[in-house]
Amino acid sequence: MKRLALILSLLILLSCSACTLRDERNFTDLYEAFLARGEGVEGYEVTEIEKYDGFDCFCVRVCLNTDDAVTLDDYMWFEAEVMRFHSEDEANSAYETNLQTGVGGTCKRYGTILVYWMTADPFADLYEEVLNSVFG
Repeated sequence: MKRLALILSLLILLSCSACTLRDERNFTDLYEAFLARGEGVEGYEVTEIEKYDGFDCFCVRVCLNTDDAVTLDDYMWFEAEVMRFHSEDEANSAYETNLQTGVGGTCKRYGTILVYWMTADPFADLYEEVLNSVFG
């Protein structure tokens, strides 16, 4: 009986670490997919991945009016925030908070990865395209 409990504990531990590694790889793949999608496109930016205590994140920014903007204040930017939490509990908590409050606009969850953008963002199709290319 003790042997069975030990085997089950090891299987659960291995399964959790495999999920974490998969989410980490998906996060990197998502970052690279956003970079590739905007390559050579004026007014498209992907920030570096930043690491914080509890999550990693990057931002995708797309400018709506690069042709007619004259000053820095004239540019109209839209953003998608991509976050990878270090635990399922943290990701679930952030996702539930978004569902209850709606503060983050549209929120998609893939394991420990959350992607936010404003509800009326004109580039939502672009974000969805990249998400589908990674998470299909």
